[in-house]
Amino acid sequence: MDGRIWFEIDPGGRFALDDYGCRFLAELRRAALGWGPLGVIAFDSWALALAGPSVLAVLTVPEADPFGLQMRLAGGEFGGYWGDDCSFWEDYTPSAPGYINVPDRQAAPEEMAQSAADWITAQLSRPLLLEEQRSSALGLRRRTWVFADTGERLPCCRSCHKPRFPGDGPRRGQTLVAQMRDVAPSSAW
Repeated sequence: MDGRIWFEIDPGGRFALDDYGCRFLAELRRAALGWGPLGVIAFDSWALALAGPSVLAVLTVPEADPFGLQMRLAGGEFGGYWGDDCSFWEDYTPSAPGYINVPDRQAAPEEMAQSAADWITAQLSRPLLLEEQRSSALGLRRRTWVFADTGERLPCCRSCHKPRFPGDGPRRGQTLVAQMRDVAPSSAW
């Protein structure tokens, strides 16, 4: 994978991509050509063919790496949510930030890709904050992603400690919030 193709299929996968998945990714790649103003590039994305057949696609948001958008297409259903690259598709529930579920067994893959592209555009236009709280007793850090438009909160991955908090970060007993992603220039916020 060289990072020049949007949602390039991971060659390490065990399953072949079916025709429906190929057509979905082809249309999604066409839509992705317009995402430059939203601050993402092809290198930030990848896809994997799964059993079923289905497709898992991930788009990492550069300012928030490894946090980003996870999408899955399976059996005439498209779903997506915000999650981190440390675990895939484990937190997909209606309470997940940005949750979407589009069940339509009659939809062409190109229609599903357009739904996915519209959802991605809306999600990338959301302002994203990183809150870091440091305990006063042990000095342990707890990090939370906060969507400034809705107040939705999602704990950061506890194992990777990425991205680095801007500046010095909080002192013991202090909580700081940093703007990680501002509203995208092309959005209507």
